[in-house]
Amino acid sequence: MADIASELAEGVAGPSYSTASMRPITLPSTPHTPPPFGPTSLYAQTSQARNWRFSLPTLSSIRSNANSTARERLTALWAAESSSTPAPPFLTVEEEQSLIAYYLVKISAITHALRLPELVEATATTYVKRFYLRNTVMDFHPKSLVITCIFLASKTENYPLNLGEFARKLAGKQASDKAVVEENRRTVLGLEFLVSQSLGFEYGVRGAHRSLYGLLLDVQDVGVGREEVRELAEGARGKLGTARLTDAEFVYTPSQIALACVRATGERGREVVGLWLDQKTQLARKAALEGKKKRQAVREAEVVRATKVKQALARRSKAKLGAKTQVEETPTPIDPATVEFDDALLEAQPLGMTREELERVLDEIEAMITERETGGYTGQGKGAEDLERIKAIDARQKACMNPENTPGSRLYRKRQAEGEDGEEGNGKRARKDGVDSDDDDVPQADGFSVKPEPKV
Repeated sequence: MADIASELAEGVAGPSYSTASMRPITLPSTPHTPPPFGPTSLYAQTSQARNWRFSLPTLSSIRSNANSTARERLTALWAAESSSTPAPPFLTVEEEQSLIAYYLVKISAITHALRLPELVEATATTYVKRFYLRNTVMDFHPKSLVITCIFLASKTENYPLNLGEFARKLAGKQASDKAVVEENRRTVLGLEFLVSQSLGFEYGVRGAHRSLYGLLLDVQDVGVGREEVRELAEGARGKLGTARLTDAEFVYTPSQIALACVRATGERGREVVGLWLDQKTQLARKAALEGKKKRQAVREAEVVRATKVKQALARRSKAKLGAKTQVEETPTPIDPATVEFDDALLEAQPLGMTREELERVLDEIEAMITERETGGYTGQGKGAEDLERIKAIDARQKACMNPENTPGSRLYRKRQAEGEDGEEGNGKRARKDGVDSDDDDVPQADGFSVKPEPKV
């Protein structure tokens, strides 16, 4: 708001309509007048929109810088680990992303095995991707991150798990081996706080699955039958699962991703999205123009009200001094051009951008989905060869893993001896009896049951 006010004061044109609905705003607790250029999107007020959206070049730069910084740091650590042995070859940015993509698929398998809802799967996937924007695979193996993020997501999405039971189920056929179960448990405890720090303690995730559910309900207003909606939903959910494995959520809004997933189901999907956009364009155009008129009326009324209050105060103060009062004239109302968009712009871009721009955005998202579907984990094609490439990358990751985080290495033992990797450094303070609070059973009221996810 301060930036907009300064622009207006300097006579500079207001923000473009394409970004106005996505700007963060700060309103006083008891506002008297509408904000400049109308209301903004609720999504724009979330931490996801503020801190976790980037352009594709910015994403590439972030990952490249993280990789190069890690290489320099790990080179020094390997030199300290063994002066006689040269540092192993490190992973490239592309290899890191390939390995992450492989383990993101495992999130879906684990959550389905544990009968957790799609909400937890989507949130855990986002946590892993966000974590690796600020960390590298060469420091933390994705396998450990995946189980930690699933456990953390289950709590943030209100489907809490008992940590001991979670660790036992992860062990699978080795569930009777207490050492394996304890290793899983300590892995989660050791990384949970670190993940939270990397997320900036911003746990809220606005997933596209919510937008997709609302969209599939809404398309019934454009003549789509319930059975056809079910068919669209089945195809769109598959596309959405693939979209989670891409960078789409870092670049585009959840509603745009949901539209692209329905559109990518086939010719009928494209037709339905087109009909829905036609309807929403008309409604949005009408709402934008009517809203502008109402806001301007409120501003004009507020000018009159504030002027009357000022005049009353002036009369009162002058009357006390025995002076004659002079009635002030009502000032000219605020020029709409300084606080509202032009009608022609609202007519042309009622959805915040032109139809051509929106179609181009949806095409870009569809291209991401198709590339992941056909390119596999490494982008070089699916099949057995792709899995062999992932195995080779995984082997190289273990070879160049940060020695401070590798059990058995000299630096790892040194950290343990110094107490840096002890209970106080694992992100959670253990109880005196050795049982962590996450091992408690989740209390449930009598007759309480978890509300199932809505099904289309």
